[in-house]
Amino acid sequence: MTSRSLLNLTLLVAVTSLAVWVYLKPKPQNDHPEYRISSLAAENVQSLRIERQGVEIVLQKVEGHWDLLQPLQGRADEIKVGQILEVLTATSLRRLPAIDLERFYLLQPAVRLYIDKELFSFGGFVPVTNEQYVASNGTVYLLSPQHAAMLTRQPVDLLSPRLFAQGEIPIGFELEKFKMMERDGSWRIAPEKSSMPLTQNEFIHWVQSWQQAYAAGLSLSTEGPSQAVDGKRGVRITLRGGGGIQLVVLQQQPELVLLRVDTGVCYHFPSEIGRRLLDPYAAVGG
Repeated sequence: MTSRSLLNLTLLVAVTSLAVWVYLKPKPQNDHPEYRISSLAAENVQSLRIERQGVEIVLQKVEGHWDLLQPLQGRADEIKVGQILEVLTATSLRRLPAIDLERFYLLQPAVRLYIDKELFSFGGFVPVTNEQYVASNGTVYLLSPQHAAMLTRQPVDLLSPRLFAQGEIPIGFELEKFKMMERDGSWRIAPEKSSMPLTQNEFIHWVQSWQQAYAAGLSLSTEGPSQAVDGKRGVRITLRGGGGIQLVVLQQQPELVLLRVDTGVCYHFPSEIGRRLLDPYAAVGG
């Protein structure tokens, strides 16, 4: 046997021995098991209640979608509700019996979250790890503070930034300078700019920009419906199936602010987006 063959044989034996050792070696034991803090499944949850500094926020799932019921009423932001429900899959490396709660700042917790009938109480923080004490089902866990951060201080922050609700399909717009209606599947505008006629695709794109409009921010009107409408520019939108939406243009610069009268919610849009929403010709570069 040549020296090269002997070397190859030696390497083969070494590799084979190493493979056998890796396969047969004892599996490491997990000295730090993770404890899941809830057995609830997010898709089965029907209600949420947040109690924070005397403010109670109540949300309910209605026909598969989340609505805010108290202290405001309106469509909830589905993404933010999903972020709140992430606490259900949270795990902790440590769990402690829920006794002597004062040392965890859980005797009077900063925030209480009810998911259906299950209560999660958020207390103080561990200085070294910046984890937060969270009590649930008679046990105190240490969790990332991101879960408490999802529990907004302002109810309006949980409202959907989408101007139109799912199922609200516009078939007519009436603004200060023009009207636009759908008739027999085609859109018409009056008065029409003869020098720049709009195509059906351009009409449809403009209508879709309204349906898909997401506000950059939300606020609540401080005026009653009649005061808000009086003397201000408006947008009347007719919906398929009956009914409509009345909007009030509260301002256009430095941002467009539209008040949806039926909800009392103000939707804030960047000025350029606002200019295109209020003028279909601007939307196509006119």
